[in-house]
Amino acid sequence: MGEKINPELELAIESSEYSRDNSLYLGYDADKDTWLLVLRYTGDIDDLIGEVINECVYLLGGFAIIKIDTSKIDILQRDSRVLYIDKANYYSYGTTGNYYEKYMSCISESFDEKYGLTGKGVCIGIIDSGLDIRNVEFERNGNTRVVSYWDQNMLYDFRYPNRYGVGRIYERTELSQMYLDGLTPGSSAQDHGTAVTSVAAGSTTGVAVQADIIMVEQQTDHNYPDTISIMMGIDMLVRYSIENRVPMVINLSYGNNYGAHDGTGLLEIFIDMISKMAKVSFVTGTGNDGDRSLHTNGLLGNVSYADLNITVTGGIGNFGLQIWKSYIDIFDVLVYSPSYELVTYMSEGQTVTGMKYGETIIQGISQTPSPYNAKQLIYIFFQSDSYIQKGIWKVRLVPKSIANGVYNAYLPGESYVTGQVYFENPVPFGSLTIPSTSKSVISVASYDQNTGGITNFSGRGYTTDNGIKPDIAAPGVKITVSAGNGMYEKADGTSLSTAFVSGAAALLMEWGIVMGNDPFMYGERLKAQLIRGARKLTSQFLYPNRYVGWGTLCLEESLQDLKNRMKDN
Repeated sequence: MGEKINPELELAIESSEYSRDNSLYLGYDADKDTWLLVLRYTGDIDDLIGEVINECVYLLGGFAIIKIDTSKIDILQRDSRVLYIDKANYYSYGTTGNYYEKYMSCISESFDEKYGLTGKGVCIGIIDSGLDIRNVEFERNGNTRVVSYWDQNMLYDFRYPNRYGVGRIYERTELSQMYLDGLTPGSSAQDHGTAVTSVAAGSTTGVAVQADIIMVEQQTDHNYPDTISIMMGIDMLVRYSIENRVPMVINLSYGNNYGAHDGTGLLEIFIDMISKMAKVSFVTGTGNDGDRSLHTNGLLGNVSYADLNITVTGGIGNFGLQIWKSYIDIFDVLVYSPSYELVTYMSEGQTVTGMKYGETIIQGISQTPSPYNAKQLIYIFFQSDSYIQKGIWKVRLVPKSIANGVYNAYLPGESYVTGQVYFENPVPFGSLTIPSTSKSVISVASYDQNTGGITNFSGRGYTTDNGIKPDIAAPGVKITVSAGNGMYEKADGTSLSTAFVSGAAALLMEWGIVMGNDPFMYGERLKAQLIRGARKLTSQFLYPNRYVGWGTLCLEESLQDLKNRMKDN
């Protein structure tokens, strides 16, 4: 159809195997034959609205969320102002399952007394599953510290308009009254969002105990957010920072396994662009796929083939396989069933649809590089109206002309797979989830603060272009969190490590921006300061490394370095 279109979108449009619960069709309304898509553009596209585009929500940085008829997507991509058209993907939250972890992050009980830092004057924006504003961890002076709450799941009410036309945004005055009336916005599925927020900004369990809080309760499909709801949430938080002139930390405790893992995806580009528009710092986790066997890679030569063996357990309706390679390399892709029957044969530049083995349908597309990435994506999609044949599926890469030979392959995370899909020959290095591969974010891994060792679950670097990620690590094992029911429990995961660093970032922003010590303490400068104060694990000898980046969070070392430099000047 065109080189400006995401290959998954193109494959979905060309396929006749539509299924409402199929992840390939996320964003598609079959009744109206319309798509909800991400558009990157340049210039003024107002004239396209109503003629080509049905509806449009402008985001910052030359991005927009559009609704468009399927028949008009080709017309849209031919417009010279259109740079790229992308579809949504599911994203999953990290797994969550004393004050010792704060101590290990160099945030002692006397920290506030010593440095006078509580996060006051800074806002922490949490994009997650929601929270209960009545929770005591989010209280200040008999009222809630939540100053804005966007419930993306609520039915849109024109009496309470917002620029996105999605859900309901509650502001400070309304939230205060709801708190006093014993009410709370949002859904009941608040455990993850409450846990993350309690670590970043809880009054007793958190790091930035007096920071203001904004919750973006994400719009979900099958209980997981997607690219579009995340981008709108980010846009809302950055606009809040600009309009209210408040420094903002944006906490992104989620991840997706689809993409080149080198920072060139549209979501990563979006974050990189708008992170420079305000006094904001983005913090995200490296994900919990370190031991899930969802990534593999290898070096293909001109003589022998390479096999990607994929185990599929029972109960799987659909999943996709992404293979990223150098465009200079040419190889065919063969798909064999668990009984070793050849089901699909795809050559360079070819699109295949409707190939069947029993009730399993296989489709594939090989597209030229996008304007933002020199690598080539080969996408293979497995689906069934019932369940995909379980067993070991073999995807064979047969060389035809190889100059580089490096390939990386990814399977989806937990976001929509009901059973298990994993590689028989996994490679844990490179298991970072997106958007932790974005250059502008502070990418956070987990380590076990109780033993001083690494964790098996934490996503590992580096990026596929050898960028140093993660940047830093923080406690991630048996962390004390506030649950959605107001009780306290222990939990694990990079989501909580991310929250530690978000709280620490808020304290550095308070010291620099709010207190006037350094008006530029945000973004890359703040990231560099956290790295400067990072501590080394005795179990690791080389730094930076693929497990914890430059070291583990030690906020006091970062602050002491700033104070020492102020004395020297």
